[in-house]
Amino acid sequence: MKRVISGGLILSILALFAPAAFAQQCQAGRVSLQMLGTRGPALWDARASTSYLLWLDGKARLVVDAGPGSVRNFGQSGANYEDLRVFLFTHFHVDHSSGFPAYVKGGFFTDRTEDLQLFGPGGNEYLPSAEQFVQRLFGQRSGVYPYLNLFVDPAAVSSYKIRAHSIESSHENPDERKIYADNQISVTTAAVHHGVLPALAYRVELAGCVIGFTGDMSGRYETMPGLARDSDILVAHNAIAEDETGVGRLLHMKPGYIGKLAAQARVKQLLLTHLMKRSIDRKKETLRMIRENYAGPVSFPDDLDIIEP
Repeated sequence: MKRVISGGLILSILALFAPAAFAQQCQAGRVSLQMLGTRGPALWDARASTSYLLWLDGKARLVVDAGPGSVRNFGQSGANYEDLRVFLFTHFHVDHSSGFPAYVKGGFFTDRTEDLQLFGPGGNEYLPSAEQFVQRLFGQRSGVYPYLNLFVDPAAVSSYKIRAHSIESSHENPDERKIYADNQISVTTAAVHHGVLPALAYRVELAGCVIGFTGDMSGRYETMPGLARDSDILVAHNAIAEDETGVGRLLHMKPGYIGKLAAQARVKQLLLTHLMKRSIDRKKETLRMIRENYAGPVSFPDDLDIIEP
């Protein structure tokens, strides 16, 4: 069941934000964000792993991450694969990327003719780069699914190609970079800290609206407050509780940090996703920690929910 969550009606809360946040008017009626997956990698509930779909003027235009189960929700959303322009990957953990081959196979049965742009971080010994990800899936000689190589081989005849772009991501190169722009959509990225794993966060601008995606991050690089500045919606991953220690703390943000980030960036609406067992039963505590710094609307969306700026 789809729910529609609107931030545009909460005028008393939005009035708390600085006037600078309204410098560019968001044409909210043209833009919506749909949840294709709101959970993490654990096998414990019926939700899909991380994935988000951006709609513009009634057409599905951009997907962020493609976790397992999310392609089914893409089909249920009524979106058309041939309308998509861009796939953005925050990183290439299984719970953020393993649904992508299903899109490509399913797309074979559509009328797509426009090349599909794919962006993700550069690789290291733990995860592939965006270009390696595509080649290791569909490469002719070493790919897992070489029969789909026609979509990546420039010499093969196909109705469209997947154009993969790797964006270097590290503490040595964390600055914001604009990586994509057409006549309707602009995408800016910055490196974020996710342990030793290359990872990116994104800022997507369309119809005057700004939608931010933290991806999985600990906050150590401090790039997100600038990237998310004046976001109409910020999607933040709430995979751990405030008292988390060890590896979880190394990889993810605590709720208190999320609240500080949202306040510093003057976010108009905050969505908490990528919930796991260690965070889903502690929503009240999470909200309390966030409210210490952030007074704007906060929600925990479910799969297929539609959020409007």
